[in-house]
Amino acid sequence: MGSVKQVILFDRRSLRHREFYLTAATYLSSRAFPSSLLSRTPSLLSSPDTKPILLPGIDSLNHGRKEPVSWVVSYPESDTNASNSPKISLVLHNPSTRGQELLNNYGAKPNSEFILGYGFALEQNPDDTIVLKIGGTNGKKWEVGRSARGAEGLWIEILTSLQQSPDPNYEDQLDAAGALLDMVQTLLDRLPPEKDDRRVEIRPEIALMLTYYVEGQRDILESLLDFAHEKERLAVEQARAEGIEIVLED
Repeated sequence: MGSVKQVILFDRRSLRHREFYLTAATYLSSRAFPSSLLSRTPSLLSSPDTKPILLPGIDSLNHGRKEPVSWVVSYPESDTNASNSPKISLVLHNPSTRGQELLNNYGAKPNSEFILGYGFALEQNPDDTIVLKIGGTNGKKWEVGRSARGAEGLWIEILTSLQQSPDPNYEDQLDAAGALLDMVQTLLDRLPPEKDDRRVEIRPEIALMLTYYVEGQRDILESLLDFAHEKERLAVEQARAEGIEIVLED
C-alpha cells in the first residue's frame, strides 16, 4: 500500500505543479509586452528577437476601444550608469474625473484574440474576424472581417484555382461563387444555434463571452454569403451581356 500512496501523492503534486505552471503562463501571455518596447525605437510589435517583459502597474488598466493613449519611453541622458534604465509612461489623452476608471487601449483585436489572450470579449466587436484557408492551395490564410472586409483576396484565390482559361469567364465566376457559398454555409451550419436550450454547466461570464464570439462569427459568415451572392449576380449579368440567359435555382 505504501507504493500506491506514494504514486497517488506524486500524481497530486504533479497536478498541482501543472496548475502553477498554467497560472504563470496565463499571467505571462495576458500581461507581457515585447522587449522592443524598451528599445531606442520603441515598438509594440513582437519579432523572433524580442522577449516577453512584465510592466507591473501599467498592465493593470482595462481595455477601452479607440481610447487615445500614447506610450512614451524616455532614456537617461547618460549611458555610463548601468542603473539608468529606460522609463515608460502611459499617457491618456482623454480628460478624466476623480473616481473615473482609467483605460488603456489593447489595439483593434477580434474577440478570438481577446478571449485567448485576456479572458474577455466585446459585444458586437467591430474588429471581429474569421480566418479562412482554401484546401489544396498554397496554404495562405485569409482574415475576413465584418461586412466581408478583406474577402476580395479570398475570392481571387478561389476563382484562380477554378478558372479554365487565363481570363475567367462567367462560368468560372459561377463555379467560384458556388464553391464559396458551399464553404461558408458549411461553417455557418457548424456554429451553435443562437438560442441553445441545452443544459450546460458553464459560468455565466464564460457563456457571455461565447455569445459575443459566436455573434461575430455568424455576422461575418452571413456577410460572406451576401458577398458570394453578389459575385454570382455579376456572373449572371455577364452571361446575359453575352446573350446567354441563366436561371439560378434556390
